[in-house]
Amino acid sequence: MTQIVLIRHAESAANVAGWWQGRGDADLSPEGAAQVAALGARLSDRPFDAVLTSPLARARETAAAISYESRTEADLIEVDLGAWEDVSIGDVMHDHGDLLRSIYRGSDDRFGGTGERFSEVAARAMDVVNQVAEDVGPDGSAAIVTHGGVIDAVFSTLMPSSIRRPHRMVSNTALTHLVGGPGRWWLARFNDTTHLGTLSPFAQSHLASGGRVLALIRHGRTRANVEGRAQGQSCWGLDEVGEAQAARLAGWYGPLDPVFSSPLDRALATATAISTSEPIQIDGLKEIAMGEWEGLSFTEIRERWPETTRAIFEEEQDLPRGGHGETWQAVTERAISTLGGLPAPPGRVTGVVSHGGLIRAYVGTLGGSQASRSLATPDNTSVTHVALTDDGPILCDYAVAPHLDEMAVI
Repeated sequence: MTQIVLIRHAESAANVAGWWQGRGDADLSPEGAAQVAALGARLSDRPFDAVLTSPLARARETAAAISYESRTEADLIEVDLGAWEDVSIGDVMHDHGDLLRSIYRGSDDRFGGTGERFSEVAARAMDVVNQVAEDVGPDGSAAIVTHGGVIDAVFSTLMPSSIRRPHRMVSNTALTHLVGGPGRWWLARFNDTTHLGTLSPFAQSHLASGGRVLALIRHGRTRANVEGRAQGQSCWGLDEVGEAQAARLAGWYGPLDPVFSSPLDRALATATAISTSEPIQIDGLKEIAMGEWEGLSFTEIRERWPETTRAIFEEEQDLPRGGHGETWQAVTERAISTLGGLPAPPGRVTGVVSHGGLIRAYVGTLGGSQASRSLATPDNTSVTHVALTDDGPILCDYAVAPHLDEMAVI
């Protein structure tokens, strides 16, 4: 599959001043220069087959940290903000707050009355993504340096009903990773700023104000993962790589307290590696029940149940897995109920070690009923942060895992 990494430019002087720059140009701030250095260090050993950038200076300066041979692409320019161009964010909220909130809640109105619609931004951005995917081929990779509004528009095509709130877009120099190809893309990582710190700026500010943040962690690798087997609720321990992943996770993320865990071996072993005390086992955090499919390879499952697997995975019918297992709706409802009931303390990160299916099902609820189909299964020991707010949960990032960057197997 083709891999595309979308990168928001580093912090600009206009970002600091609180002005909505849109297609205006502004130099990077001193903090932005430091962010560029951190981004360059992180991606220095990662070769890309192509690097594309918006024509605006703040994007081109950021792209230079990755490659001096980047190609400028006009359709990667920031959103045309119409009358809101170069107006302070506070003034836009004061004078046109209803329109702005309506846009970020999904209406397809024009920014600033005369600017672009989100649908127009998404269309031109996806055209670039699809074209570069064809250029680099199915085994290729590309970096695209662009703007928060453009990345938010792409994100919104994959998470169409996500609750988009103004000025909580992707962070400066954040990595958002797409895998797939033209016509079928999955979100593999979102808003990854771990080259700047463990938590994204929004998660940090939310905690500082006494808010609550869940760290949803997938267990380490098992032999069943390697063999492509449906583990479901059967017990598989970590293999050697999984144990190393858990150790690296603990070294990067540091100890957590409290830590809630699925009682299945692979999750509990991962939770023990990062917890300062005995992990609290919660049955509701188990993986989706796979019925008769448990322990079988997905190749065997497709061969023995061709009509059922076709109905589920191609026709998108939500049938019980393995005859008497769970439906996707059932695991989704279980995830919402379980995670919503955890006693997460304010001002602290609460660790939750679970499974790829349950995490994907829960995150999918933040983007609409079909959004989970656009999410790649999170990598083993990756971390997804969700801020719990009075307005509901907000996805801070998805499947970040800097501790895996140097491992041969991810």
